Amino acid sequence: MLRPSFLDFSQRMSRNPAVSMGLLLITLTCSILFSPIVMEYQSIGVTLFSCLMIASLVLTLGALTENSPKIRLWLEITGTTIVILRAVVEFPNPPGWLPFFTLIASMLFHLGMMLMLIGHLFSVKPQAEKLLAAINFYLLTGITFSYLYLLVNLITPGAFDLANQGISSWPDYLYFSFVTLTTLGYGDILPLSPLAQGLVSLEAIVGVLSPTVMIARFVGK
Repeated sequence: MLRPSFLDFSQRMSRNPAVSMGLLLITLTCSILFSPIVMEYQSIGVTLFSCLMIASLVLTLGALTENSPKIRLWLEITGTTIVILRAVVEFPNPPGWLPFFTLIASMLFHLGMMLMLIGHLFSVKPQAEKLLAAINFYLLTGITFSYLYLLVNLITPGAFDLANQGISSWPDYLYFSFVTLTTLGYGDILPLSPLAQGLVSLEAIVGVLSPTVMIARFVGK
């Protein structure tokens, strides 16, 4: 009796958008905290961590995309692509283009999540769910810009004053992205190219305006 009841409870909770928003917040926070630590070790552990994070994100977003089949398909395709590419990286002598396409897939996956969250923010949803959506959107903004910075530096080496120009330096861009998003501006990493400087300015503007717009929307309700 207990087992079916527990399974039924788990299924109901997994279909609850508020619970999914909370799980998404936990997953993103873990990704931000532990990805830089894991990325230091170029081994199969990095791949397993990446695959587990993507899988948990896809499962978490199930309840949030019930009314958005196109976004759900987008997330499933890009998430599956990331998992496959990360697995291929562990093969001997992987092709040189693999990191670049993995980066593109990761960026598209996170952009899909941001589109989904925007739909929740500007819809008739409970305030608690919309608050969680706003926090998740803010975190995803920082993560997505880190991919953009890395992509710019791969296309035009020297766009940032970093010694390591490869994809393994992504944690540095993640750190720089959140420093920029929160307008801390420590100055230990500098954008050098005009494109990089433009993106940094854009993220700083988004970092200032996003909380203002979200607070105004909540107060207006």
